[in-house]
Amino acid sequence: MIEDILKKFKSNLTDKNIDLSSIYFEITDIDKTFNLDSCVQINSSIEDERFLKFKISTENLLLIVEGKKHPEDLLFNEKVKISGDISILTP
Repeated sequence: MIEDILKKFKSNLTDKNIDLSSIYFEITDIDKTFNLDSCVQINSSIEDERFLKFKISTENLLLIVEGKKHPEDLLFNEKVKISGDISILTP
């Protein structure tokens, strides 16, 4: 299920010229981390020099992907935590 959600999210970013291989989602309710480029779970720690990680629950990720919530709304409520290099999102 998470893989499908991330694939849908990834498809919205394909023409944005962003390096998706350095973006990760740590899903808090299942305690797993996924790489956005491959949309699969990683079993090791993030060792990239530059990375961006979103710590979020499955429910909140789905709300963002479906467009029901804006990410900023969840940031203010502390339901999403971001760590790493935010400049990865700028082409």
